[in-house]
Amino acid sequence: MTLAIDFYLDWSVNCQFAGLIWAREECLFAAEGLDVRLVPPEENPDTITLDLVLADECSVGCMEDNLIVRAVMAGKGVKAIGATMQDSPIHLVTLPDSGMACLADVAGRRIAMHRDGIHLLETVLELHGIEPGSMETTVSGWTLEQLLDGTFDAVQGYATTEPHHLRRLGHATRLIPIRHHHLRPWAQMMFTTDAMIAAHGPALHRFLAACREGWQQAMNNLDACARLVAAHSAEHGDIAENLRILEMMLPLVAGDEGLDHAVSTDPERWKRNLATYARSGMIDRAPAYHEVVCELLT
Repeated sequence: MTLAIDFYLDWSVNCQFAGLIWAREECLFAAEGLDVRLVPPEENPDTITLDLVLADECSVGCMEDNLIVRAVMAGKGVKAIGATMQDSPIHLVTLPDSGMACLADVAGRRIAMHRDGIHLLETVLELHGIEPGSMETTVSGWTLEQLLDGTFDAVQGYATTEPHHLRRLGHATRLIPIRHHHLRPWAQMMFTTDAMIAAHGPALHRFLAACREGWQQAMNNLDACARLVAAHSAEHGDIAENLRILEMMLPLVAGDEGLDHAVSTDPERWKRNLATYARSGMIDRAPAYHEVVCELLT
């Protein structure tokens, strides 16, 4: 019997989910007895991903790892199960003539962040020995165009999205990663409920195995993958641009261990992140690894 799983995405269908699109369209999910529906946030604009997963007894979602940690600490009954990408595409996006080349250059600068990114930036700056108060930050009501008009020196962006939007407008960009050895976050970390794990653990293992195979095949067939994403994405419909994005994404998906380990997570990295989140005050204690992560795929 085929098991239907709703996968609630935290962003629109685009190159960021190329491996999942590939797994669905090339029948890798179907071969594992799964009918996986990729559900973009546009279908439920007034409900956050966490609440969608909590309300759907046979579902998976993805979101920033710190949001999963907060949900665990709040007693929501969820676990992280696998990494869509091994490194976060969240960066500071700046212009080539801004004079900013690394995080040390934020002092005295005007930075625009989203609410889910400002705590990350401040924590990473502190880890690098940089005083967060040395910059002027805005966390709401800003637009990407304000980077171009000089209102801000840098803005939060995904390496897969904003730089390519600006390139279409004729503007080159420079990307500054927001990370440190003790806080190397995951974006679009996959998660599900404890109840889903208890009821469908073997099916989730097959789901993750198909996700891994989807990413491996997609990253080894970039031209075909660029066309496939264009056929299914309203945001990334340009095949040539998709190819550039996918080439940039390859190291994010492969990580330090290579494509054979795509989708898996690193326990030691998780433990460092959790300890840092606790030290920074984001959570009141550092939970044990297995409080936050369920290892369904090694």
